[in-house]
Amino acid sequence: MDLNKVSETPSDSAEDVVSQFTGKVAHRIYWGAFLVTLPLTVIQALEGKWLMLAWLCAFLCYTAFTALRVKKMSKRRGRHIIFITLLCAAVMYSTLVNGIHGLLWAYPVMASIAFLLAWKLAIVVTVVFVTLLTAVSVYTIEPDVAWRALVSLLVLMILTLTLVRLLTRMQRHFTELAVTDTLTGVYNRKQLQTDLEHLVALKKRHGRPISAALCDIDYFKEVNDKYGHFDGDRLLIQAAQLIKSSFRASDKVFRVGGEEFVILMPDTDLEGATRAAEKLRATFSANHFELKEDPVNMTISIGVSELESEENWLAWLERADKLLYHAKDMGRNQVRNTVQEIT
Repeated sequence: MDLNKVSETPSDSAEDVVSQFTGKVAHRIYWGAFLVTLPLTVIQALEGKWLMLAWLCAFLCYTAFTALRVKKMSKRRGRHIIFITLLCAAVMYSTLVNGIHGLLWAYPVMASIAFLLAWKLAIVVTVVFVTLLTAVSVYTIEPDVAWRALVSLLVLMILTLTLVRLLTRMQRHFTELAVTDTLTGVYNRKQLQTDLEHLVALKKRHGRPISAALCDIDYFKEVNDKYGHFDGDRLLIQAAQLIKSSFRASDKVFRVGGEEFVILMPDTDLEGATRAAEKLRATFSANHFELKEDPVNMTISIGVSELESEENWLAWLERADKLLYHAKDMGRNQVRNTVQEIT
């Protein structure tokens, strides 16, 4: 395996990209709220409405402070609940004082709820907000005007939450695409580095054993030459699924090259990882891979290493890579896990 390609892969995961996008959206909402509120604050000062002025000044300070650090909060969207609570309180107070003119501010607040809060939390907050706003509106606005405004607000709520729900599903789908090998369906090289860094940090923090296995299908180039690349791809898909099904749900399988795979096994020492790798090797060699022409038999060579204390992931994989090549030199279709065997 070319470890240089792994180390040169950008370390930002797809979740990081989505999180950064969410942070940017929140950042613009906060600054937008600040810019909209600023002239309203001046108007309240000119009209001598000191209670509203004090509240708006506090809101401006909070919004500006949060806008400067909101990108760091993007992974914990629940923290935006304070901002949303302030907005909802302002709209209800403005509706109480100004009637329909205050109620109009509920529309941008609804959009902020949908985009800043997690989907389930947004539903709860929206229901509470609309319920309280209805009570205030019935008290301060003519019924004919109030129900029309509230129904349109309800429609906006449904449409906005539906849109956000669809966007959330799209984000999840794009995240899966970004970390998945398009041919075999297992994880790809980009996701490998993210998981390696996470496991190394986990080892330093808790000291639990973590092992890796590097696999290479023996003589796969000859298989490609014999059956062609399309049938070779079909065999790779079957091989990847067989490898994945041979390990636990907590283990992760990555395709890192044409016929090369990496399996990361948390909470597994060298002995346990070797047993798992040997089980895979035996299953793999006994399996009949299906093609239209006839069944194909293939074997696999595996190198296994356990992450040592204070070791970085590159050194960890280099040892497994050397053991993999040692297994090939010793005749292939075998598992190697002892560095001392390499001369």
